[in-house]
Amino acid sequence: MIKRKRSINSIIHDQLLGYASEEDKKQLQSWLDSSQENRENYDRLMREACLIDRYKQFAQVDEERAWERFQKKHFSIRSARWVKIGRYAAIFLLPIIGFAIWFWTLRLMDSQPVISDEVRIAMIRSEKMGKQKATLVLANGQKMDLKSVPAKPLQDSVEQVPVAQPSVPKTDMNESEEVSVVENNKLSTYDDSEFWMTFEDGTRVHLNYNTTLKYPPHFGTTTRTVYLDGEAYFQVAKDSKRPFRVITANGVVKQYGTTFNVNTHVPGITKVVLVKGSVSVLPNQGGEYKIKPGELAVLQADTQDVQISVVDIEPYIAWNSGRFVFDNCSLESLMNVISRWYNKDIVFESEDTKKIRFTGDIDRYGSIEPILKAIQRVTHLEMEIQGKTIIIKK
Repeated sequence: MIKRKRSINSIIHDQLLGYASEEDKKQLQSWLDSSQENRENYDRLMREACLIDRYKQFAQVDEERAWERFQKKHFSIRSARWVKIGRYAAIFLLPIIGFAIWFWTLRLMDSQPVISDEVRIAMIRSEKMGKQKATLVLANGQKMDLKSVPAKPLQDSVEQVPVAQPSVPKTDMNESEEVSVVENNKLSTYDDSEFWMTFEDGTRVHLNYNTTLKYPPHFGTTTRTVYLDGEAYFQVAKDSKRPFRVITANGVVKQYGTTFNVNTHVPGITKVVLVKGSVSVLPNQGGEYKIKPGELAVLQADTQDVQISVVDIEPYIAWNSGRFVFDNCSLESLMNVISRWYNKDIVFESEDTKKIRFTGDIDRYGSIEPILKAIQRVTHLEMEIQGKTIIIKK
């Protein structure tokens, strides 16, 4: 009886999981040798450093369904077509198979936000890179260092931050009483770290680097209020009876259930970008301004003005899913981000080089050397790493 050869797709499936037979390996090698195009496509598929680990996690749910989705997205034997990822590719090269490996969608209650596949991958890569860490000071004064829950198997890998019991009995107090009586926990990230957390109501928050979030041990009966200094991406659980408020030094963001980004890193300015749903922004003095999805609201502390404009939200929220997107920004601004995230000092030997403008997309979890090389190719500048210092010169 003639034994039927297995398909190349099935063999690559077994190869990724580490249990391809010797006969399978020979058939795969024969297929690779038969065409330069086959070889290039296969090498490109295997080049991603953590691709095999990701596929193993991906396949834990339903191996056959996982492989079908995986190969449909990334590998076509017949057409050998490859999809390039990302809208922004003006300057920086991203791995062809960067963030587009699909995991299954976590099905939650309608009132709770869902973690996207892209963000789930970002969580895994961040955890592997050691970027998920923060310091938590509880309302009772206890201090602890936090790290992320290991992102395997692929379940909800968002950290549920420990909470202390409220310092006063829960009663039907009004909103002002809740804010003034209950002591807040304080969660802080470092210059080179980030942190995901989930509140007891199901609201998810992703803190960017150098960010502090204060919040009560338990939300009250009439409101859910937190205090932000830095940048955070909010996915708020729906609750028509308790509005969710983010209080910043320059004003308040208020809504009942939606997705938005708040950034206060620039002194005297709060930027709010709405992804979906609806929110209102309230300066410390003045009325309430509603914004729509795809709009940016900028609150100015000195004038108490609120400027609302339609924007491409990607540069504002890409960090949440593992990318730094720069849209016509200066080299100085770009290097400030790199300085914080990679814990490096930046030295410009010429003031003129700070003003060079960039539009590009950087892998947030990639190593720093390829990023610097990409910048060098475009600018013809020299970037030299000396210990913790990056020296930029003509």
